[in-house]
Amino acid sequence: MEEQLPTLSRGDIVVRGHLHGIVVTTTESRVLLVPVEWNPFPRHRADVAIGTLASQVLYHDAVARCGESQWVQRGGQRFAGRMLPKAMDDILAAIRREALARESERMPAGLVKSTLAFGPMMGSRGRRVGAPSLG
Repeated sequence: MEEQLPTLSRGDIVVRGHLHGIVVTTTESRVLLVPVEWNPFPRHRADVAIGTLASQVLYHDAVARCGESQWVQRGGQRFAGRMLPKAMDDILAAIRREALARESERMPAGLVKSTLAFGPMMGSRGRRVGAPSLG
């Protein structure tokens, strides 16, 4: 007899052992999960607080770690709850922002224009005596 895989969709909260996760997308045999942690320290730039965005009281101080998404087999996941659509929008936006940030970090130095007020000054070694004032 063939084993039935659980029916999961985007926004489901799943449990495998003691680990919780949020389903971001699914295929026939795998799901992309964002892990859920309670009161993590330190916070990462891609963390999304889901305390008020989850439909269950259990997740009141939980954080979705959007920078650590991973593909896992669909078979061992158990349904534990559902996220609100607003939370899923926030999680997807955080995953996209993190992917863009990591892509720009992999680029060689000098390709991305500086966001500093005046930009880098070529040949500058900081403020020197007799240097022109910038402000």
